[in-house]
Amino acid sequence: MEGRILKISSIFLTMTIIAASVILGHFTNIHIREIKRQQMSYLQMFASYTQQGKEVEEIGFDQQLRLEMPRGVPLKEVKIENDYIKQLITIQIPDAGGDYFDEHPLLGRSNHIADLHMDNGIIEMTMDSVYEVKCTLKKGYLYIDFLKPQEVYDKVIVIDAGHGGRSPGAIKQDIMEKDINLAIVKKLKDLLDKNNRNIGVYYTRTEDVNPTFDQRAQLGGKTEANLFISVHSNSTVDGQMSKYNGTEVMYDELKIEEGFSSKRLAQICLEETTAAFGSKDNGLTYGNSIYVIRNNEVPAALIEVGFMTNWEELNKLTSDKYQKKVAKGIYKAILRALDEGF
Repeated sequence: MEGRILKISSIFLTMTIIAASVILGHFTNIHIREIKRQQMSYLQMFASYTQQGKEVEEIGFDQQLRLEMPRGVPLKEVKIENDYIKQLITIQIPDAGGDYFDEHPLLGRSNHIADLHMDNGIIEMTMDSVYEVKCTLKKGYLYIDFLKPQEVYDKVIVIDAGHGGRSPGAIKQDIMEKDINLAIVKKLKDLLDKNNRNIGVYYTRTEDVNPTFDQRAQLGGKTEANLFISVHSNSTVDGQMSKYNGTEVMYDELKIEEGFSSKRLAQICLEETTAAFGSKDNGLTYGNSIYVIRNNEVPAALIEVGFMTNWEELNKLTSDKYQKKVAKGIYKAILRALDEGF
C-alpha cells in the first residue's frame, strides 16, 4: 500500500515539475523577448528576424517587405495612412494584436526606413523621403513596396497654403489670412481631384495646422516635384487699410532665370491668376528672402492673391465665388506650366 502511495506521489511530483517547467519556460521566453526589445531597436529586431529567416528558409520575394497576415483578413481591411510632411507611413493590420509581430515577424529590406515601431497590430515607419505605398496580398502574405512619386505619376506638384495653426498671418476685421489661403487651396484641390491627368499632388496642409518652414520647403525636393506653388494673401507693410490692391507673384531672383525656372513659373502664375479673377497685375517680386522659396529644390512661386488691407479686396477674398475664381486661375497656371514642360 505504501509503495502504491509512493508511486502515485512520484508520478504527481513528476507531472508537477513538467508543468512548472513549461510555465517557467513560457514566462522566461516572454522575459527574454522583453529584454531583447529593450536592448534592440525595432529596426535592429527587423534586421535580426530577416537574417534568421534567411538562415531557415529561402526568402526570395522581390518586394520591399513581407508580413504573414492573420488568417482570413482581406487586403481591403488593411488601413494605410501616409503623412507626407512627416514621411510617416502607418499600416494597421486587423487581428494582429498582442505578440503577433514576434510570432509572425516582418521581413525584408530596410532601405529607406529611417525608424520603425511595431506594436498591437500597427506598423509605423518613418521614411528617409516621400514614398507611395503599394500593398499586395498573395498566399496569406502581405507584400509592401515603396515607390517614388515620379514612379507613380507623370507629373508631381506641391501646393502650399500659407500659414496655419498658431501662425494666422495677417488679421483684418477678425479675418485671418491662414483661413483665406486654406479655403482657396481646398477649392484648388477640388479642381485637381477631378482632373483626369496622371498628376500627383502633395499638399503641405489641408487643415488648420502649421508645418515648419523646413517641412514645407523640403516637400518639393522629397517628392522630386516639377513645381511648387505657395498661396498667400497680402497686406501693406504697416498693416493699415489703404487703396493699394492687386496680385503679385514672388520668385527666387538669385537662381537661374532661363528655362523652367522659378521666374518663368511665377510669370505663368501671374498671367493666369490676374486673367481669371480680374485682379490688378502688380508684376513679379523678388522672393529670395522668403524661406520656402529660397530653400526649395524645385521651381517655386509664391502668389500674393490680393490685399487684405484693401476693403474691396478683403471682401472679395472672403467670398466663396471669388475664391473659386482664384483657384481656377491657379489651376490653369499649373496646367499651362506642365504643358510647357515643367
